[in-house]
Amino acid sequence: MRTEHLSNRLKISIKLICAALYAAVSRLLQRGPSRVVLLYHGVDKAHLAGFRKQMAYLAKKCTVVKPSEIVTGNPEKTKAVVALTFDDAFVSFFENALPVLKEYGLPAAVFVPTGSLGRRPGWTIYDDCLAVDETVMSEQRIAALDHEGIEISSHTVSHSALTDLDDTGLEAELVGSKRRLEEILGHEVSGISYPYGACDARVYQAAHKAGYKVGFTVEPDKVNGSTERLRIGRFKVAPCETFIEFKLKVDGAYHVAGYLKRLKAFLLRS
Repeated sequence: MRTEHLSNRLKISIKLICAALYAAVSRLLQRGPSRVVLLYHGVDKAHLAGFRKQMAYLAKKCTVVKPSEIVTGNPEKTKAVVALTFDDAFVSFFENALPVLKEYGLPAAVFVPTGSLGRRPGWTIYDDCLAVDETVMSEQRIAALDHEGIEISSHTVSHSALTDLDDTGLEAELVGSKRRLEEILGHEVSGISYPYGACDARVYQAAHKAGYKVGFTVEPDKVNGSTERLRIGRFKVAPCETFIEFKLKVDGAYHVAGYLKRLKAFLLRS
C-alpha cells in the first residue's frame, strides 16, 4: 500500500513539473486568452474551504461563462475563459457548491444520470475528495437548480460506458436521459458529458442524432476555434488538490498530461 501511494505521488509530481514547464512555454507562444472547461464531481463539506478559494480565484482572474458558451463566450481583456461542469449531480453540489457559486455569481452546468435520481450511485466513485455516501439529487432539486440558472445536462441514464453498448443500447441511454430531463424541466436539454469519457465517432454521431448540441469528454484539452462541439475536452479538478495544481489546470497547462499518456503508451508498446 505504501509503495502504491508513493507511486501515485510520483506520478502527480511528474505531471505537476511537466505542466509548469508547459505553462511557461505556452505563455510565450500563446495568442490571446486560453479557454478551458473544468470538471468537478461533488464538493464534500470537508473540502469546502478549498473549493471557495478556487471559486474566488476564478471570479477575480477569469471570465467564467456557461459551459454551453465556452466556444463563443467573449473574454474580458486578457482573462482566461473558464467553464465549470459537475458530473453525477451529487447532493453535495446542491448543499455545498451551489451557495458558493451564487456568492461569486458564477455559472455552471450539472450533468445528471437520470436512472439514479434520488439514489446512491450504482457505479464506483474514484475520487479521494468525495464522501463515500454521496447521493444523486432528486428531480425536485434538479428543477430547483434549473430555476437558479444552473445548466442541466445529460450524463446518460445508467452512467454506462457508451462505447461498450450496441447501437440500440446507446440510443436508449442518449435519448432516454434527454427526454427525462426535458420532462422535469419543461424545456430542451442540449448538453451531455460522456461517463468515464468513453466516446468515439459512433458515440458522437449518435449524440448528434439524439439532438445534443454540445458534448464533453474527460480529455485535458483546451478549447479553440477548431474544437468540435460534441467533443469538448475538460480538465479534472478537485477541491482538495494543491492550489498550484488548480491554477495550472485553469491555465490549460495540464494539456501536457495527454502527451504524457501517449508517451507512456508508446513506451509500453516498444
